[in-house]
Amino acid sequence: MVQFSRTPSISGLRSRHQPGGSFRYIPGMWSVLSLASTPKGRLKLLLFSFLLGFFVLLARLFDIQINQHDKYLRLAKGNILRVIPLPPLRGAILDRNGTVLVSNGTNFVVSMIPDEVQREGSTLGLLGRDLGIPLPELRDALKRMRGILPNYVPVPLRAHLTLAQVARVRMDLYRLPGIIIQTIPERTYVQGNMAAHLLGYVGSLSVGDMKNSYARHLPPGTGIGKTGIEKEYESLLQGTPGETRKLVDSQGNVIRKLSPKSPSLGHSIRLTIDSRIERVAEDGLGNRRGAVVALDPRNGEVFALASHPSFDPNQISASLSASVWHQLISDPDHPLTNRAIQGLYPPGSVFKVVTTLAGLKAGVIDPQKAFHCNGILYLGRMPFHDWKKGGHGTLHLRRAIMQSCDIYFYRAGMAIGPDRLAEMARTFGLGNRTGVDLPSEVSGTVPDRDWKKKRMNQPWYPGETLPFAIGQGYLTVTPIEMARLMGVVATKGSLVTPHLFFSSDVRPNPVDQTVPPVKKLQISGTDFDTLREGLWEVVNNPHGTGHPVKIPEMEIAGKTGTAQVISNRISKSGAKPPKIRADSWFVGFAPFDRPRIVVAVLIENGGDGGDVAGPVARAVFQEFYRDYLAQVPAITPLKPTISQKGART
Repeated sequence: MVQFSRTPSISGLRSRHQPGGSFRYIPGMWSVLSLASTPKGRLKLLLFSFLLGFFVLLARLFDIQINQHDKYLRLAKGNILRVIPLPPLRGAILDRNGTVLVSNGTNFVVSMIPDEVQREGSTLGLLGRDLGIPLPELRDALKRMRGILPNYVPVPLRAHLTLAQVARVRMDLYRLPGIIIQTIPERTYVQGNMAAHLLGYVGSLSVGDMKNSYARHLPPGTGIGKTGIEKEYESLLQGTPGETRKLVDSQGNVIRKLSPKSPSLGHSIRLTIDSRIERVAEDGLGNRRGAVVALDPRNGEVFALASHPSFDPNQISASLSASVWHQLISDPDHPLTNRAIQGLYPPGSVFKVVTTLAGLKAGVIDPQKAFHCNGILYLGRMPFHDWKKGGHGTLHLRRAIMQSCDIYFYRAGMAIGPDRLAEMARTFGLGNRTGVDLPSEVSGTVPDRDWKKKRMNQPWYPGETLPFAIGQGYLTVTPIEMARLMGVVATKGSLVTPHLFFSSDVRPNPVDQTVPPVKKLQISGTDFDTLREGLWEVVNNPHGTGHPVKIPEMEIAGKTGTAQVISNRISKSGAKPPKIRADSWFVGFAPFDRPRIVVAVLIENGGDGGDVAGPVARAVFQEFYRDYLAQVPAITPLKPTISQKGART
């Protein structure tokens, strides 16, 4: 124990101990004792303690009142004001003529307010018996939203109730505290599965959606766009949530209901789609896998965008069972794939349009020069055959296009070379997304020497140029890419951006909309005229490969294509299995003099382009004429004549 002798030299400190006495030492005691030993010192100590406590209290008040003001305000209001959000209403979707494609219906949903439930297990058990639903399903639905929503917000347990289920639950509501029946908007696709891929579908908010910033303000049960136009224009279509408000006591008992705030309706939009043309396109496809794209080559407005097989968006937007969803995603025909913008195919002979313009630009094709086709071309010892056994005989460029002579374009491709072919293809927009206002568009592939070196680390071989020139090999495109390509030919150089948005109730006048820009290609008008002559012959000459497309109402020009999928796999009987038959193409435009529409048709494993894809395109052209040109005074068609030099005039 440390002992100290009293030190008289410390002024102001008296001791009751006698000299020579001893006492214990406490650290800091001298300063405190010296301060408290006098009245003035004790006053200072008291004042210091008061100020210290005051500043601590002031700091705490600042933290609560300023820093955490919003938090405690919410807590305070929650004790007396209970706000239950109501899902918003989505705007309608119409076609260009005002026909309703998508609207809103009614969906009955049973929900639970956890704060108002007294015995969760027994409540869920009774509810499950009323609905005919196993208890674990209700528990899982509740568990998914726990921790995401406040306990006073209704948690959807089951949607799309039948009227019988609603009646049974309503009869037992007095025994089900915390259970409510909500009427929530449901998306209704009026035309069924028509235009399903371009319209898309909506789905209820998932846990992941509610964690994202764009959906945090939306209440449970709200439908949001998952694909198609529904997703692309989600911010425009989605309305503003409403709310019901009521005063409650500390036990959650309702004291008084306040006036509700009704949810607002989102903006309605009008598409460029014409439902009449869309219906004809889809009917033309029938049960075959394929796609149809019809657009205005002048501005890119899409009249039809069909894909088959399709699906019913009403079924997906409603209560979709796991078995039905598994059936859709495991279907080998991929009904959820929008083939018009996501299907990748070799374009076949339609690509000869690109080869022609590349050859004319490079000066390696002379439209007046005669060429003899005997049906076979040898590259070294490798034979390349024409589609027509025995060949086409002597012909010029116009007839080579009309009869789709492979040997003619093999020769042209060898003279042009793969890099110049690829350059011209990219000029037409191939190999890039078109920019159509739909999510998940993919782009095709335009190969050249650099592409193959980077992709496969191999050189380009001469034998790969020949199939490239006729739309085979590594080349792939989407149907919408080919529609845009033919639009360039129709307008003699205008490369448009396909689009589906026409107008909305925000800006009802289509003129006020932001129309995607049109790019003018630097290609000779004379070259376009030469190509268009051949395309006119394809349809209007009785010997043209696209003659089945010809209609009396207006002149059509275009190109057929029969693109091999797998070669040299023919059964002993000579018949090809359906899955390896060639894809069937027709891409054309009309009227020939003043083009107003481009139609691209692709039918998977269809076979001959003119005989299979051609009639589908013909039906679309006829519908367009009836809807848009039949009431307009007819223009005398300009019949082509052949000059002494053999050129079409």
